[in-house]
Amino acid sequence: MATDGTADIVVVGGGMVGLASAIALKDRGLDVVLCDPGEARARTSYGNAGVVSRGSILPMSSPALWGKLPAYLRNADCGLRLHYAHLPRIIPYTAHFLAAARASRWRRAAAALLPLTTAAYPAHERLAARAGTGDRLQRTGWIKAYRTEAAFAAAALEREILASHGVAFEILDTAALRALEPALVRPYARGMLLTETGSVREPGRLIEACEALFDALGGRRLRSHVARLAPEAGEWRIDHDSGTVQARQVVLAAGAASGAIARSLGYRFAVAAERGYHRHYALHPDSPPLTRPVLDTGAGSILSPMGDHRVRVLSGVELNARRAAPDHTQIEAASREAAGTLRLGGPLDNAPWLGSRPSTPDGMPVIGRAPRHTGLLFAFGHGHIGLSTGPITGEIVADLATGRTPAVPVAAFAPERLLRWPRLL
Repeated sequence: MATDGTADIVVVGGGMVGLASAIALKDRGLDVVLCDPGEARARTSYGNAGVVSRGSILPMSSPALWGKLPAYLRNADCGLRLHYAHLPRIIPYTAHFLAAARASRWRRAAAALLPLTTAAYPAHERLAARAGTGDRLQRTGWIKAYRTEAAFAAAALEREILASHGVAFEILDTAALRALEPALVRPYARGMLLTETGSVREPGRLIEACEALFDALGGRRLRSHVARLAPEAGEWRIDHDSGTVQARQVVLAAGAASGAIARSLGYRFAVAAERGYHRHYALHPDSPPLTRPVLDTGAGSILSPMGDHRVRVLSGVELNARRAAPDHTQIEAASREAAGTLRLGGPLDNAPWLGSRPSTPDGMPVIGRAPRHTGLLFAFGHGHIGLSTGPITGEIVADLATGRTPAVPVAAFAPERLLRWPRLL
């Protein structure tokens, strides 16, 4: 096997978290190798809605889950699609997810996530300024839209938790929502505008710019899949498709692939791959532009502006094997609903995009040192907030790798909390 030499640290994974970590580690003067196959469209960061919000503190494991569970189990709710053949493999994840769907756990997760999400937008601004993508980052807020007064009332606990943490939002009635976003033709009953929120237009371009920044800083990239991590004489050997690298430290930030890599070292995390789809559409030439992302809670999907009079329609969550064939049921439903919300033209993609979010059952990322291996750092499991919190996670990783105390507390994100389950998913 060919040898690619040595490094101070190897970062496994080239999505937003991995790239931000590699850049921050270069800033600390380390010799960094970034190992990623280079498949831009395969990265979850590429297909993200682009939302960067201080209010992203409420995990998917909501107490409202219990009322929706019968519909979820019948695949009758567009927000979630289950593939029953996959369920035996996610029993530990599901058990932990259900245990987390309590108001007390939801509140605890919100308190733990708040420092991370509060630091997210400033970290994006710093990174965008260096990468030359500041024009793609806009602080316009984002909207959660409710089709009925009953749906709005059902989200009262969410608003109470946000308010208790000082997260700013405004409640909009039908007329105010239409005035704020005239592109919306559906008459929503209520809207919640989260004002401490920005969005990234075309997140894939941000990833490309961060790759260029890492290269300019003297970082080394290996376009290769990592097959194995092996501790060896106080260091690490990283075996990949075409060779091997020796390093003092390793950062595992490979998104949904992180669990499989960690398993070879004996770490069996209760994590799952949440699959999601998107498709781009042109707005009708006579339509006003959509100026901020909109979560249509009734459709379980997001509409996000991508510039040039285009929108990205994003589906809900699909629980299925990461490499299973695409199932376009959700994105087709989301697109039909979007056609009733915006004046859309035809699709701009030949086929919908598919990606897998690395999801933890308690909705919090795994950030911290491996409990049984010196020199191994975990940074994955960010779920729906990977793009949002990627830059600040990179700064945290660089602090941990260089023996500094992170500016954001990470005890709640410790790997140990998800290692008590018997199977890796």
